[in-house]
Amino acid sequence: MPDNGWAEYQQLVLAELKRLDAGMQHLQKDVSEIHLAVAVLRTRAVTWGAVGGLVTWGIGLLAASLL
Repeated sequence: MPDNGWAEYQQLVLAELKRLDAGMQHLQKDVSEIHLAVAVLRTRAVTWGAVGGLVTWGIGLLAASLL
């Protein structure tokens, strides 16, 4: 009974699905790393913003007490 090449096509389809799955897993890993990097950058921005605000407040307080 001839299979009309279905076995070869089936292997091709399965190989392509495996390739796509590997690509999706790699993409998900990259997205997770980007989320982590953004969280770190947000934390640094908040910290440096608070330090900058505190320094500005301190300079203003010092200037006001000298005048």
